[in-house]
Amino acid sequence: MRRFIISFISIIILYALQCTLFASTLSVAGITPNLILMFTCIVGYMRGRASGIFTGFFSGLLVDIMAGKIIGFTALLYMLAGFLNGIFHKEYVKEQLIFPILLVLSCDFLYGIAVFVTGFLVRNKLSFGFYVVRIIFPEIIYTGVITIFAYVFVYFINRKLILLEKKKEVHDAVKSNNSVS
Repeated sequence: MRRFIISFISIIILYALQCTLFASTLSVAGITPNLILMFTCIVGYMRGRASGIFTGFFSGLLVDIMAGKIIGFTALLYMLAGFLNGIFHKEYVKEQLIFPILLVLSCDFLYGIAVFVTGFLVRNKLSFGFYVVRIIFPEIIYTGVITIFAYVFVYFINRKLILLEKKKEVHDAVKSNNSVS
């Protein structure tokens, strides 16, 4: 339950940051990092497929509802990103930084391609090279830089949650042993 609450609060905070601070003050040439997709990827990588899917669904749904887009499209893409990153959960090494960043960059690239295909190509706007050079690559770079700091922060929070869960398990085991005696 604690993980759910922290993930929910994190999604709300990241959405607010993405729409306010990064959209106005910290945008670079009109480009902002995709904080919510980044968080979904990190959660999937650290906690596994189920957590990645859950985080992706709710964060994508929030983006869909607030942006007035087709409800469910971003949720589906973010769920897929959470699932794909969750596949690599078994490869999770806490000190490793390059691999999760590469996963986030890959998902951001695929997300940009999906948005181009559904949002521009369908409307017969065929400037794929322009879109990749002006939108996708700058967003990937910006998101990658932010991921370095975010990964360390999310790792710290995740580690604290694991320690609290272990402490609670030990407390419950001791409590049940005392009640049996």
